[in-house]
Amino acid sequence: MAQFADYYIRYKYDFAPYEWENRQSHLAALFAEDSTIVFGEGDPSEEQQQEGIPYAKVFNHRVYHLEINPNIILMQLANSFDISVEIHYENALTKNEPSCFVIIDNREGLRTVAIQNRRKAFPAPKRVAEILTEKLNRVLYGDYCYSLEILPKYYPEDLFQAWGKLQNVTRDMLFNVPDMSREEMLKRVADFKKQGRDYFDDSLMPSLLSLALAAKEGKYNQLFKVNNKDRHTAIYLDKSSVYMKNMLTLSQATNTPVELITKDGTTYRCFVESDEENMDKIVHKQLDEKLLEMLFTGKKKDGEKAEHNDILKAETEIVEMLNAMKNTSVDACEGKIE
Repeated sequence: MAQFADYYIRYKYDFAPYEWENRQSHLAALFAEDSTIVFGEGDPSEEQQQEGIPYAKVFNHRVYHLEINPNIILMQLANSFDISVEIHYENALTKNEPSCFVIIDNREGLRTVAIQNRRKAFPAPKRVAEILTEKLNRVLYGDYCYSLEILPKYYPEDLFQAWGKLQNVTRDMLFNVPDMSREEMLKRVADFKKQGRDYFDDSLMPSLLSLALAAKEGKYNQLFKVNNKDRHTAIYLDKSSVYMKNMLTLSQATNTPVELITKDGTTYRCFVESDEENMDKIVHKQLDEKLLEMLFTGKKKDGEKAEHNDILKAETEIVEMLNAMKNTSVDACEGKIE
């Protein structure tokens, strides 16, 4: 499953823009076809300028508009760099173009940009956002005198703060187990003990980790759900409970977010404590990248031709992920005169 970082577009009114009310239409036009826009970095050489190449390095891309909603744009953006290989006993360089997926939700009033976190292609989703922002602003400001930002959405920084606001409506807490070895988790718990937090407790840790790792070996998803026996009573974040303290210790030590689920089914994910330097706090969602590849290639995982129903199912999963993100308009209209 591919990890998608949750970003969003924030349009900036800037100075006396043209057709501000049509900004989403302007964005759609830039992704109408593969050749409508060129992404890249660096100033082109004289030779490149003569050939009409606008950058020293161009990032190839292709676009796909969902059949069920053409305002949702799927893009595959490729990096390009040379790697060393050995051919017939000789070292040589060959070009590698690993790619990542970007999904832009350009439905009316929505602003989500889901960027695949694939380090093989780009070091971080932030770099992809920078590449998109640079080119989009060059066009939008040049043509219409407004610009945009592509910004990450973060998990709430502090579990205790989030719970304080939601304590009357929180039904469940879900503590996820990180994908780490037993030794790594125990080491992190031992390091965390030195910080002297009032909720630290590792008395149940060996048993918890044995259960979690047994589930992992059996290919089960392992998480710990905490709720009250009385389903009509909100869950209490009790730092005097041995069980709760062990859950908090494991989550904070391994830097794993906790999920708060309210009575209406809304899920809030947050870390136990804030850490401004931790970029893992950008919200992520999962989606099968093979489904996205199928939309471009027309072939399923097994190589067989994708039927129309397969295409619609894949597109539906994209829409469901975007609906879970659902970033609405937060456009900056400072300076706008009504």
